Amino acid sequence: MQEKPKVRIKSLSTRFLNLYKASGYVMIVGLGVLVFYFLFQERNGDDYFGMLFRSGYVAWLGYLWWKLNSNVRRVEFDDEFLYVILQKQDIVIPLENIKDINLKTLGGVYRVDFYHAEQLGDRIYFKPSLLYPFNSKKKDQLVNVLWSNIEKAKRKVQNFQRNALHS
Repeated sequence: MQEKPKVRIKSLSTRFLNLYKASGYVMIVGLGVLVFYFLFQERNGDDYFGMLFRSGYVAWLGYLWWKLNSNVRRVEFDDEFLYVILQKQDIVIPLENIKDINLKTLGGVYRVDFYHAEQLGDRIYFKPSLLYPFNSKKKDQLVNVLWSNIEKAKRKVQNFQRNALHS
C-alpha cells in the first residue's frame, strides 16, 4: 500500500511577528506615559472624577491590548495538526480540537478557539501579515485552506483499538 505524500506545512503567521509584538509593547508603554503626562498637566483642574475616569479608561484599553499582544503566537498547519511554535518547544494541536477561527481586530489578528483547553488555554491568536488590510484576500485564502483541513479532519473516522484506554 502506498503512503500519501506528506503535505507541506503552511505558516499562518508573519515572519515579522517579534517586531510586531515588540512595537506593540513600545506603543502601549508610550501611550501609558502620555496618559500620565496629561494627567499631571490637568491636575490643577476641578474635574478630578473626569480626569480619573479618562485615565482609567485608557489604562483599561492598554491592558486589553497588552493581553491580546502577549497571546499572539507563531502558528503553522498541515492536513492533520496545528502547530504553535514557541521558543523552547512546539505544541501540536489536532485539527479536530479547533472550534472556531475568527478575525478579532481590524489589524488582522485572528483568534482560534478550542473545544478542549490546550497548554496555552482555550484560545490563541495569530497575525498573518503586518500589512493585513492591504493583502487580506491572500491571507484569508490561507485561513480558508485551514478551515477546509479542519472540516476534513472532523469528517474523518477515527479507528480505535478495542482494548485501548480512552480518556
